[in-house]
This record gives sequence, C-alpha cells and structure tokens, in this order.
Amino acid sequence: MTTARHLDFPAIAPDGYPPLADEPVFDPARHLALEKPATIVTLAELGYDEGEISECPTDLGITSCFRILSDEGAACLLEVARGLTSHIRSNERISRMVRGGAYQSRFLRDLCLSPDVNDWISEICGAAVLPHSIPHQLGHLNYNPLQIGENVDKWHVDTLRIDYVMFVTDPNAMEGGEFEYFKGTKHEMAALHKAGLTPPPDRVVAPILPGAGYAVLQQGNMVVHRAKGLRAPAERITMVNGYVPGDASFPDYTRFDQIYLADPAHVAASEYARHIAWTARERLQAYLDLAEFNDDRAGIADRLENVAAYLAKAGADIRAASAARMEHFGDG
Repeated sequence: MTTARHLDFPAIAPDGYPPLADEPVFDPARHLALEKPATIVTLAELGYDEGEISECPTDLGITSCFRILSDEGAACLLEVARGLTSHIRSNERISRMVRGGAYQSRFLRDLCLSPDVNDWISEICGAAVLPHSIPHQLGHLNYNPLQIGENVDKWHVDTLRIDYVMFVTDPNAMEGGEFEYFKGTKHEMAALHKAGLTPPPDRVVAPILPGAGYAVLQQGNMVVHRAKGLRAPAERITMVNGYVPGDASFPDYTRFDQIYLADPAHVAASEYARHIAWTARERLQAYLDLAEFNDDRAGIADRLENVAAYLAKAGADIRAASAARMEHFGDG
C-alpha cells in the first residue's frame, strides 16, 4: 500500500468567500490538547458484515469523546465561528450552517489541516488518513436553528469516510442540542425510515462531551447520526472536519449529487473534479511505485480500466447532479 500524497489546499478562494478581517493565529502548542478516546465502537459492533468492513479503511465505527482543543483553542475557534455567521446558509437538512469557512479563516484552515491532529486521528483510526481533498469538507460549521425544538441536523450518514464532530460551544451550557448516533447499520435505519418507524430509544446513544473542544470521531458514511434541537434558547455550534483514507485504493464514497445540493454550484463541481483527479492520480501513482515487470495482462488492464471507469463515473455524476434529491432519514 502506498500512502497518497496530500492534496494542497487551493491557492485562491472562489468568489463569495471573503477572508475574515481579524482573527487569532493558530498555534498548535497553545491551542491543541490532544487526548485519546476511552472506547471505540467498531463497525462489527454496529452490525456490519465482513464484506462491508473490508471495503472500509478502518474498522472504527465511532469513538467515545476525546479532547482536541485547549480552553484557549476552543475560545479562538468560537471567535472564528462567530465571525463567520454573516455567511450562514441553509439546505433541506440543516437550517443554519457555514461550509467553505476554511477559505475565509486562516485559523480554521490551519486547524483542519494540522499535521498534529491528522497524525492523532490516524492513530485513533489505526490507519493513515489525510485532510479531506474537498475544501468544503474541512471545518463545516453547524449553528443552532432559530426555532426552539427544530433539530440541528436530521438522521443521516455523511458523504465522506472519516470525520470528527467537535463542540465549539460548551454542550453543558445548553438544554438539548445533543449529538446522537444509532447503534445499528445504515441499512437498518433505512428500513425503519421506509416503514415510518423511528429508532428504538435503547439503540440511540448520546456521547457525553465535557465541554467545548471535545469531539467524537466516526466513519461518517457508516454511522447514522443526528444533532437534536435545543429545548431552550442558547448558542450551539459544532464543527465537522473530514479526512480521506491515506490508501487511495479504497472505494471513494464521495457523493457529488449530495454535495451539489449543499454547496454553491460555482464551487461544488470544481472541488469535486479536483478531488477525483487527485484520487485517480494517486491510484495510478501506486501502480508506478510497484516498479515491477510481469505478464499479468489481465491485472494490468484491470488497474487501468478501473481508473478509467472511476473517471467516467465521476463525469457522469457531475452531468446528472441537478436531478438528485437530498438524502436523510428524517427527524424521528
């Protein structure tokens, strides 16, 4: 296995993403307080079979809470998140969010791309990861809806492999707003949703987070999760930061049809195409790095045809995206 080379963050920002005028400077020595989670729920414990797990870069399902930011780091991130509120947008699933903030905030970008955090996440996963190659999957911020009781986010799985969900505000300073996950598979949740049923309460878990700067790490495309609404007025902000497997040979779970519904059209296709080109390059580079000679014509042809098919499918997905609908499992 060849570990992919990290794709550099774009040198320019798209139109509509002005930089923050005044913000703190990220300092890992002062702003990080990295700790390990006490427990990990594996994909097998969630109910996935060996075949599904074999296509995943790690058997990690979701962790208990662990610390990422110091008190000072959490305060700085909160300052940045508040500074981005004029750029809040909404979609069918989330009423108040900021995506693409890494283009606007150097602090947010440096935190999301931090090698120290990246290595820490890799160690927890038991597999190498890299900061996500799609900038809108870095530092996604969710803000509480203005209507009390409205869920921050519906039950869903993510359009990325690995991510952490970190509280930017103190979860203990509010009533409600819990992050919850379903102790089961996405197939089970889909069946429940189709039948008009909600997940049994004894299979819904709300990890305890001691304060701002604490997170849970999950394999987001495999773990069904949501964020509940507030039961009283308060400020609730969380940050989601995404990663891609260091081994580019794993199936790419990125869903352009869903990204296109969440992000501005002038950004979504360009970012996705860049991600696809990078993934294809790393898959071809892995073959070049083999530096071997053989007559396995079928195997050699498969490698090339698989990359060609990957590129062709991505092109078809880009063309067809406007016909998609946002996927989720509802509020229940």
